[in-house]
Amino acid sequence: MADKLISYYDEANKLGGLKAKMRLAVLTAIPSSKAASEPDSPGNIQKFEQAMREIRKEF
Repeated sequence: MADKLISYYDEANKLGGLKAKMRLAVLTAIPSSKAASEPDSPGNIQKFEQAMREIRKEF
């Protein structure tokens, strides 16, 4: 399951709505529609953590 990846999209939505979710998709190259089917692998989590740091600065 990709519960962790989906939670990043939830957090981005709370921070900046659609704009932040779109930014997360651009930074990770994994759109929200695909996040549910991607694994919560260490590589993916690292990619999302890095992207969320940027998004927290921006929003």
